[in-house]
Formats: sequence, structure tokens, C-alpha cells
Amino acid sequence: MVPSPTLSLQTTADVLFPGTTVRYYYRTGDSLATVVDRSDRFITFLGTECDGRFTYDQIDRLFADDRLEVVLDDRTHVPGDDVTTPSSAD
Repeated sequence: MVPSPTLSLQTTADVLFPGTTVRYYYRTGDSLATVVDRSDRFITFLGTECDGRFTYDQIDRLFADDRLEVVLDDRTHVPGDDVTTPSSAD
């Protein structure tokens, strides 16, 4: 029997847009944050316990090193942001 080929997908900075929730692992722990800005060069996220501004290459390395994950979440994690769901304006 011939083994079937496995498909390996790598998450990249291309998936991050404002409103995306991420879990960022740093030296002293981890925290949820929300992407708040995406420019031609940088992606910025903010959370109650962390924030970051990284280039696309840095984001790709964080994903590859398992230090950044996309979280399927309907809450924002920006400090002082009371929005809980994307559809809360309905």
C-alpha cells in the first residue's frame, strides 16, 4: 500500500487583518490580543497583557516557532474596548 501524501500548511502574516484574535507567547507567559492595524510593512496587535508591532517576516517567524496562533474568537481583546462580537452593531 502506498502512503498518501500529506498536505502541510503554514500560517503566515497574510491571514492577519484588523479584528483577528491572536494568542502571543512571550518569555513570561502568553496573552490574547486583537490585530488593530495592518500596513504595507507592519502588523500591530494589542491585548490587555501584551502588544506588538512586527514586520511580516517577523510574524511569519513567530508562527513558524509556535509563538503566535490565530484564535477563532468573537471577542476583541484591546484594552478598554467594550465590543464583544463583530455583529454587536445589529
